[in-house]
Amino acid sequence: MASKQITFAGIFFFSWVVILSSFISKSLEAQTAAEPSENFQLQTYLTEEQALALVFPDCDDIATEVITMSHEEKNDLEKLLSRRLYEDGFKVYLGKKDGVIQGYAIITEEIGKFHPFTFIVGVTPKGKIKDIAVLVYRESRGGEIVKKRFLYQFVGKSFKNPIRINKDIINVTGATMSVQYLCAGVRKVLAVINEYYLNGKKAENSATHTNEPAVIPQKTEPIHSANTSQNANNRVARAQKGAEQSKRETGRSEGASSEVKMVKQTRMIMGTFAEVSVYSKDEKTAGQGVEGALNEMERMDRIMSNYKKDSELSQLNKNAAKAPVTCRGELLDVIERSQYYSGLSGGAFDITVSPVVALWGFFREKGRVPSDKEIERVLPAVSYKNIVIQKSADPKKPDTVFFKNTQTQIDLGAIGKGYAVDKALEIIKKYGINNACINLGGNIYVLGTSPGKTAWKIGVQHPRNKEEILGYLELKDEATATSGDYERFFEMNGKRYSHIINPLTGRPVTGTIATTIVAPTGTEVDALSTSLFVLGFEKGLDLVKKFPNVHAMIIYEGNDGKIMVAMTKGFADKFKKTPVKGEDDVKWHVVASN
Repeated sequence: MASKQITFAGIFFFSWVVILSSFISKSLEAQTAAEPSENFQLQTYLTEEQALALVFPDCDDIATEVITMSHEEKNDLEKLLSRRLYEDGFKVYLGKKDGVIQGYAIITEEIGKFHPFTFIVGVTPKGKIKDIAVLVYRESRGGEIVKKRFLYQFVGKSFKNPIRINKDIINVTGATMSVQYLCAGVRKVLAVINEYYLNGKKAENSATHTNEPAVIPQKTEPIHSANTSQNANNRVARAQKGAEQSKRETGRSEGASSEVKMVKQTRMIMGTFAEVSVYSKDEKTAGQGVEGALNEMERMDRIMSNYKKDSELSQLNKNAAKAPVTCRGELLDVIERSQYYSGLSGGAFDITVSPVVALWGFFREKGRVPSDKEIERVLPAVSYKNIVIQKSADPKKPDTVFFKNTQTQIDLGAIGKGYAVDKALEIIKKYGINNACINLGGNIYVLGTSPGKTAWKIGVQHPRNKEEILGYLELKDEATATSGDYERFFEMNGKRYSHIINPLTGRPVTGTIATTIVAPTGTEVDALSTSLFVLGFEKGLDLVKKFPNVHAMIIYEGNDGKIMVAMTKGFADKFKKTPVKGEDDVKWHVVASN
C-alpha cells in the first residue's frame, strides 16, 4: 500500500508540532530505493559535550537558547537561503567567559547521499566561523568531509561569503554530495546566527532561555568509531583537554537537574526523517531513551524493508510463492494486523498492492498511465487473500507464510511506519519517560504533554496550499497520521494521478484529497488513513464507526468544485480551525459522532 506522506510541519519548543516538509520525504524515498544494503556505517567522532568543549575551549559557561521560528520567520529564512528547511527551530549554544559572550554554536544535520550526518558550527561574535567539526557520520562513503584539512576551508567565513563548491570550497572526489550539503548546512547556521543574534531580530517570543548548565563533561566518554582518522583523534584530544579544564573551572554535576529539558534527535529511517523529542529532568536517561527509540525504528526497517535485500521481508517476498516460508516475530505480527485491516475495509487496505503501484511508475518516480490490459494482467496478484498464514499448533514448529500468486509481493509502506512508532514508544516507556513526541515521516505519537501544557499541538496542512495549515489538533497519549494526494503524483493531459492506488481497481483513487486519523496507536492511524482514503467519504465514515476510539477528518472534492472537509465529532473536539487563504473554497461540516 502506498506510504504515508508528510502532511504536518516539525516540532516547536512549546508543544507546537508541525512535521517535516514533504519534498524531503519524496526525494529521500527515491534515494533510499537505490541505496546499497552495506552503505550504512555509523561513525561517531565526537559526543555533544566534546564538540562544545572543542568550540568553546576557554569558556567558563555554556548557556542554551531555543529559537522557535514562526511560519513567517521560517519562510523568510528559506527565501534568504533559497532552500527549504525541515527544522522549525534551532538550539543555540552561547559560550561565555566572565559573563561575556565569546561565540555561538549550533549542532545540526544534513543529508549526505542517503543518511544524515551531524556536525557543529562555532561562530564568533562577529559572525565568522571559528571552528567546525563532524560529530556523527553514517555512510561508508564520503567520510572525507570529517577531516580537518577539508573543514579548515570554512574557518573565517561569514554569511556574506557565498561558500560555493569548487569556488570557495575545494571539493573532495567521491564526497561531492556530502560536500554540497555540508556547505548548505553551514550557510543555514550562519543565517540563523546572523538573523537572530547579530542583526538583533531575536524577539522575546522567539527564544526560550533554558538556563542549562554548561554542557561540558566531567568525564570523557569513549569514542566508538568504525573508521576514526588521526585528524579526528587529534580533535578529540583537544576536546578532552578543554573538557578537563572546564571541569576544574565549573565543577558542575551531570545527570538529573531541577529543570525540565528537551532532548531531541533526528535520523533518516525508512526513507524519511525520524525525530524523537523528550522532555525530562534527567537528561542522561532521556538521551538513552531517544537513542533506544531511534535504534528500535531502525531495527524495524531492517525487518520490514523491501529495498534492503537481506531484510526478512525481502527474503519472504523472494521465496513465499515457491513454498511456505518461516515467518515469526514482528514481521508475522505486522502482516497479521494488515490482514485484519484488509478484512474490515473490504480490501481497500492491502499490503499486496505494490505490483500495480510499480506499474504506474511511482516507485521509480517516473509516472506513466498503463493500458487496461496491463492492469488486468497484474491485478490478480493484488489481493490480501493471496497471503496464506499457517499458524502451527506445535510450538516447536514455526508459523509460515505462502503466496498463492507468483507475482504477489508485500509492501508494508502503509502500516510499517506506524508499527515502528509503536515499537519505539515501548522503548521510551521502558526508560520511565512520560513526555515525548515520536515522529516517523508524518506518523506521530505524543506521550503525555510538554511542560506547562495540556496537550501537544499538531498542525494539519492545507491540501492545496503548502504555505497554509487548516488548523491544529490538540492531542495527548494518541497517534495521528495523514494520507494525501498532493505529495506524490504526476499529471498527464491535464489530469492528476495520485500514488494512492485502489487495490480493487488497480487505478489511482479519485475524489478523496486527504484523510487524517487520530487513534490510540500508530499502527491504527497508519492503516486507517489509507483505508479511508481509498473508501472515500461515505464508506470511510462507516468504517470509522467500527472503532470506538478512532476519530477522522476526510477532505474530498465536492460536486461544485469546493474542497469539502468532513470531521467526526470526536475529531472536531480535538481540532482547532485557523483562518486560511482561499477560505471561500473550503466547506466544513461535522458528521455524526461514532
